[in-house]
Amino acid sequence: MIVKISVRNLIEFVMRSGDIDNTFRDNARLIEGIRAHQKIQSSFGDNYKKEVSLKNSTTISFVTFNVFGRADGLIKDGSDFIIDEIKSTARDLSDIDDTNKLHWAQGMCYAYFYALDKKLSKIFITLTYVSVEDYSTKIFKKEFSIEDLHKFYMNLLENYLKFSEILAKNIEKRNESIKILDFPYKDYRKGQRKMCLAVYKSILDSKNLFVDAPTGIGKTISTVFPSVKSMGEDLSDKIFYLTSKNTQGKEAMKAIKILREKGLFIKALNITSKEKICLNDEVKCNPIDCPFAKGHFDRVNDGILDIISNEEIIDFDKVISYAEKYRICPFEFELDISNYVDFVVCDYNYVFDPNIYLKRFFDEISSRYIFLVDESHNLLERAREMYSFTFSKNRFTDLLEILKEKKYKKISKIIREIIDKFDELYNKHGKKLYYYQENLIDDFDEYLQKLIKPLQRFLVEEKNDPNYEDLLNLFFDINKYFKISDYYTKGFYSIISFDEENQTIIFQIKCIDPSEVLDNKYKFARTVVFFSATLSPITYFMRILGAENSLKLRLDMPFPENNFAIFSREISTRYKDRNRNLEQISTSINEFINSKKGNYFIFFPSYAYLEEVYNDYKQKFDDEILLQDRSMSEKDIKKFIKNFDEKSAKTAFLVLGGVFSEGIDLLGEKLIGAMIISVGMPKVSSLRNLIKEHFDKLGYSGFDYSYTYPGINKVFQAAGRVIRSENDRGIIYLLDDRFTSRKYQLLYPKHWRKKEIKIVNTGSLLKEEANNFWEENIEKKTNLPS
Repeated sequence: MIVKISVRNLIEFVMRSGDIDNTFRDNARLIEGIRAHQKIQSSFGDNYKKEVSLKNSTTISFVTFNVFGRADGLIKDGSDFIIDEIKSTARDLSDIDDTNKLHWAQGMCYAYFYALDKKLSKIFITLTYVSVEDYSTKIFKKEFSIEDLHKFYMNLLENYLKFSEILAKNIEKRNESIKILDFPYKDYRKGQRKMCLAVYKSILDSKNLFVDAPTGIGKTISTVFPSVKSMGEDLSDKIFYLTSKNTQGKEAMKAIKILREKGLFIKALNITSKEKICLNDEVKCNPIDCPFAKGHFDRVNDGILDIISNEEIIDFDKVISYAEKYRICPFEFELDISNYVDFVVCDYNYVFDPNIYLKRFFDEISSRYIFLVDESHNLLERAREMYSFTFSKNRFTDLLEILKEKKYKKISKIIREIIDKFDELYNKHGKKLYYYQENLIDDFDEYLQKLIKPLQRFLVEEKNDPNYEDLLNLFFDINKYFKISDYYTKGFYSIISFDEENQTIIFQIKCIDPSEVLDNKYKFARTVVFFSATLSPITYFMRILGAENSLKLRLDMPFPENNFAIFSREISTRYKDRNRNLEQISTSINEFINSKKGNYFIFFPSYAYLEEVYNDYKQKFDDEILLQDRSMSEKDIKKFIKNFDEKSAKTAFLVLGGVFSEGIDLLGEKLIGAMIISVGMPKVSSLRNLIKEHFDKLGYSGFDYSYTYPGINKVFQAAGRVIRSENDRGIIYLLDDRFTSRKYQLLYPKHWRKKEIKIVNTGSLLKEEANNFWEENIEKKTNLPS
């Protein structure tokens, strides 16, 4: 039996104790801590080797432990070798002693691995504490014999043995079940077998894969099943099913449950965000405000042993149940559980976001993971958000207004310097409303670095201050800014602009093209599978998501093509023509929803246009119209959807790209038609024009990258609401003269291009074509065998 574990996880599991306390005490985990490490590492000469990867394989009681990690430094001093462990701290160095057992334990593991490998009888360990205030250090040095290190390390493994035996038995049982596992359904849907084989082959060949597959293929099971099968062939250690919405995560867990019913034994976890899973009245992770934080580490190992021994499908309810049983923090609990399961369902953030990603898995390159990226068309805008950051001048002027007391003097002084820097930069670049450059504008860095140090001292000492939360948020935002700036590369821009609405200067790091940073993230996986019903054009997504060398697969719709019709009306919805054509738009909507009694979605390119058409429509017609609100909670969305059942005849005005454009399943006669008004282009803006310019420079069609492709994908998403199953029938009505142009028709998905798109430029022609479609489908339904 083989158990793979990192040094950090091994030590934490065996040796940790006490409370969770996320109140501000130390900056070691933040950007200043990273910079302190780098400062110390760079101060040594050629005898210092930094970031040394080490590993060891040891067998006890038929369990082979493959333990790995990375020491901060290795020093060659004459004939002596020294393992250096660096710990950054905001505390006064005079208050620090050498009693932290966890810190020494890491060094001792690395020292043992190195000494054993090099056949050394003794080795030294230095524990270097570095102040983030001024980079001064306090160093503790100890000599260890190979016998002492062996005894310590074997004791760690012995304490982990019981748990590792459970893990090893789980893996053995999992692999045996996978060998005899068959596809869970009697027959494959059209295109489904092809998709399963493509996913398996991409894993076998360590290639990435893009799959453009229409609704109804069964994309979830078609990615999960071959990925699980490959795990049984020892091609991977863990599968990450990555989603942009909770509903997608539930579908992934549902697929695992279906496989489990067919004999699969697997440990699967769905990670829920801290805000949603917290058991406390308020998210405050400290032993004073949260009873689940107090003594968490004294009890969490028992909870992990219990849940891993007894549960296979670990979802929200299971995590909560065990967290309450052991009185432990459910969020930290599920993160720990993720170390010991085979299949993890989580948001994109946990892999791709530079501030949130699961460091326990992605601090070192591994080729033993599989990433399944669901609805991967969403990854582009999410990645742009993850790697972008904004500071406004108002943020600092507002703070300055409340920091009047003497105790804020040093902080206030630096904030004034930052405010002056906003003005200086704005003036320097000609007071343009939107100035941008490819190189990083790092003029703020010096002042933000200066601000961090008095801020962290204040946050340690003044926890009851009325402005504490504002200053704490600023501190974390500064660290977030530095973290993102560390990723600054091609495709990033620095922007100085003026917000006329709020009358303030804005400084931004903007990720326009995330292809390079995403490509670096894919290196942690053996295979990345991108799949969606709206990956058109597929070459655009492959390029902009940083995976140009991927395999690609396009699949046909699995349902009969006569289940749906596509109509088009040639009316201009360009911005300059919208007001002039309001009456035609309203009349077209009315004709459509009265062509057959039923439920209809009408999609608009913006809330503003939706409201304009609604006001015109209500003046002319008496129909009841449901409106998508600008801000709707999950409860509001569920309530809204309940309006649509098999017997109702409701019409909803909705926004393209909004919450009702994807992830909504209204089967059968719950939705019989969708009208898409406009080609969905984003509103013209300085940012969109910058995206256009960026891709023009690279030799691509910048206008299409910035406007056409994002717009048409919103159209495909909205149109996809109509046909969700083989029993669905409906009409997709495209209202814009551009839809009939060759440029747009070349972008249509495969199953659209096979159909004749009916041009219905009059109400009478619409009625005739709609009647023909519905009569044909009524006849087909009537003739179905009983």
